[in-house]
This record gives sequence, structure tokens and C-alpha cells, in this order.
Amino acid sequence: IQREELFLCSKVWTTTIERGPAAIRAQLERTLADLGTEYLDLYLIHWPVPGHHVEAYKTLEGLVSEGKIKNIGVSNYAVEDYQELKDAGIAILPAVNQIEINPFLHRKNTIEFFQKEGVVLQSYRSLRDGKAFEDPALKSIAEAHDKSPAQILGRWCVQKGYVYTPKSVKKERMIENAKVFDFELTEEEMVTLDNLTDDGAYETFQALYRKCVNRDTSKDGTMDGVKMEITAD
Repeated sequence: IQREELFLCSKVWTTTIERGPAAIRAQLERTLADLGTEYLDLYLIHWPVPGHHVEAYKTLEGLVSEGKIKNIGVSNYAVEDYQELKDAGIAILPAVNQIEINPFLHRKNTIEFFQKEGVVLQSYRSLRDGKAFEDPALKSIAEAHDKSPAQILGRWCVQKGYVYTPKSVKKERMIENAKVFDFELTEEEMVTLDNLTDDGAYETFQALYRKCVNRDTSKDGTMDGVKMEITAD
């Protein structure tokens, strides 16, 4: 397999983001050595660590100019975090924002914002860790297509234009999760799935965001620097 046929992606973790540019560069060099490659196709800022993520992003811009990475991405960025990057005068816009997207956390305003900015949305927890498989509406649609609930969630992601990244450690599940291209959901089914998010999901998301932006840093467990109000929907 030629290197050009592979798309290699990695992330900068919160502890490294806090420690600064030298730590980020050292982590990248270790990653490149571990993978036996000279560059990554995509390098993500894992969380917008308060007071540090802008500097981290600009460090990645330098790594692009050096040919160490091809594209910069962000993960778990709210609209306000992205705006903070732009206000700081970044030269390269992120190619990707990797956020949780599924019918049970469908942040329509956030999604629309990033799509207008030309940022590709990559869904994680696309299958919601299997916790929604018994939802009556989801099960009904799955039965109508003779598909599993997981395949319906995957197909929804594909039809919405999100990058679908299911996670499994079992080969048979991997094969099942990939079978989302031989059927299509109707417009009515898509609308039903689009509207399965309740208000409590946004509140839960916002609480998780506040908890995680400082996770594993020296400010872990505190609200130091955390944006208390973000675009949650």
C-alpha cells in the first residue's frame, strides 16, 4: 500500500495543549515515529482548552508550513471556540470539526453554522454507544427497511452529509455498521430522526462541555476559563 492511499489522523490531547508548542511538537514527532510516516493527513485539537487552544492551533499552522501535517482539524469546538480562533487571526481555517452528532443530539444551529463556514462535520458517537437502539421511532424505521437500528443511525449520518465514524471492536459489528449504502431513508423518516433530540440533551451536552475542556489539565475539576454559555443547539 502506498502512503498516499492512506489517510492518517491523530489528536493533540488536553495535557499537551496546556503544556504548549514544544510539547505539541514532541507529541507529533512521537506519533510520526510510531506510525512510520513523515506526515499526518489530519491533526486535531481534541478540546478547546481555555487560554491555550489558540496557541496550540497556531502551532499546528506552523507544522502545516513545515509539511508535517496536511490539514488542521478541531474536535468538540462550539461556535464560540471557533470564533475565538478567527478573532485571533488564524491563517488556516480548520478542515474538520469532530463533534457528537446523532438524532438524539442533533445540534442544528451549530451544524448549520459550521457548514456555512465550509468546515466538514465528522460525527462521533454516531451510534450513541448503542444506548438508543430501543427507541420506538428508530426501531420502527429499522423494521421498515429490514435493517438494524445501528444501520439506520449510520444511514442518517450519510444522508445528512456528515462524516460517519462508527466504533466497534467486533469484526461482525464493523461489517454491519458499514452496510449503509444499499438503501435510502425517506424524507419523512429523515424528519422523524431529525427531531428526536429533546431539550434535556442540550443541557447534558453543555454540562459535559464545561467538564471536559479542562480535563486532565492543571485546571481539571474547575470552571477556570470555561465558557459558561455556548451555542448548545
